[in-house]
Amino acid sequence: MNKDDINRLLREIPQVEKLLQDEEIESFISVIGKISTAECVRQGISSFRERIISGEGSDLSELRPVIIEKLKLKSSERLQRVINGTGIIIHTNLGRAPLGEKIFNRLKENISGYCNLEYYIPLKKRGKRGGFAEELVCQMTKAEDALIVNNNASSVFLILNELAKGGETIVSRGELIQIGGGFRIPDIMNQSGTALVEVGTTNITTLDDFKRAITENTKMIFSAHTSNFRLEGFTESPSMKEMASLKNENIVFVRDMGSGNLVNDWMPGSFEVTAYHEMAQGADLVCFSGDKLLGGGQAGVIVGRRDLIARLRKNPLMRMLRVDKITYTILQETLLSYVNGSYTDTELWRTITQGAEAASRRAARLIRMCGTEANNILKKVKTRCAYGGGSMPGEELDSFGVEISLPGLSPDDIYDYFVSCAPPVVGTVRDGRYVIDMYTIHERDMKPLAEDINSMLNNTVK
Repeated sequence: MNKDDINRLLREIPQVEKLLQDEEIESFISVIGKISTAECVRQGISSFRERIISGEGSDLSELRPVIIEKLKLKSSERLQRVINGTGIIIHTNLGRAPLGEKIFNRLKENISGYCNLEYYIPLKKRGKRGGFAEELVCQMTKAEDALIVNNNASSVFLILNELAKGGETIVSRGELIQIGGGFRIPDIMNQSGTALVEVGTTNITTLDDFKRAITENTKMIFSAHTSNFRLEGFTESPSMKEMASLKNENIVFVRDMGSGNLVNDWMPGSFEVTAYHEMAQGADLVCFSGDKLLGGGQAGVIVGRRDLIARLRKNPLMRMLRVDKITYTILQETLLSYVNGSYTDTELWRTITQGAEAASRRAARLIRMCGTEANNILKKVKTRCAYGGGSMPGEELDSFGVEISLPGLSPDDIYDYFVSCAPPVVGTVRDGRYVIDMYTIHERDMKPLAEDINSMLNNTVK
């Protein structure tokens, strides 16, 4: 292509406003906003200009697909529904505990307009946030009082800042954990203003280790959950009751139990202990997450002694760490299921307790929904799914999945295809095979998933 042809093509490139009137391009405005849509158009024009100048672009019809691709990539960044085919039930990257539709019906009913967030109706005057939700927490844990903050890292930070600032906090070396996003217990302690005192070793910590570390500067004995990993083999650590025996009027005993299990009646054998159990061992305060095994939205829940909770509530940091009406409502409705003995009706526990047979039936049905043409590319396979989200490390559940293989496409190609669907489907590549684990596939996911499979098949055949 000569210089005159290049200049002609450059002059013929439409203006941004003209391209924004294109029906398909314009449809992205409601999805990502006009500013982002216009920026994608500009980027598309810029990259197309570069192609023309380099001699790669020779037709204006090539511009629109470039812009559409950029718009699709940009729209994929927004928070949106994702189909979880990983078999990880509490998936940190996919929003942790699934909430289900009932919760959002209650949100619409109760807080789509105004609500009594800080208005105490019985006395017709201003009240404190979250009173009823915190009361429900106390009913489940038998704690004297409770406090809800915006996540469990905030719980730990607030507790340390209020009760151990300026003093020492003793922790076993085997519990100096790192939580999601690179946040480490030693760093949190340093920022909160308490001096960390490490005792014991990675695998062995005794009660005497704690006793020897206590000084006149000790303000807290802190025990952190190890729900992100499991330490096995030659290990030893004191029980919660033994550690509680070391507390006194100057030293508090705090337990961060992490995942926030409130029930122990659904599954025989070992399971994570409950918040009630941890309180009963003598901890002054116990904190845990609201969006792991509890099954609610992101929050940190602190339960324990009334006098200590009162101090935490008055800490200036509470203004920054408090949660909004949406979080309180989600926790309130979730906790009501617990106190009424119907926690298995929540989306999380319905998923956990469904059993492998339910996943097997869904796998078979998905294959049938895809028709006879898909029989050669789909195969029901046994899998193992996990709790995830820092809960029950090493524990897995029997499950079934659908393996998808298509000539000419690698497992990674298939993975990329499904992630690009609307809504995106996140599956797994296991032992060189692409698998959608049906344990975490919900009923509303079945139809779009079948449509995505059929679309992939049709496009590949063509």
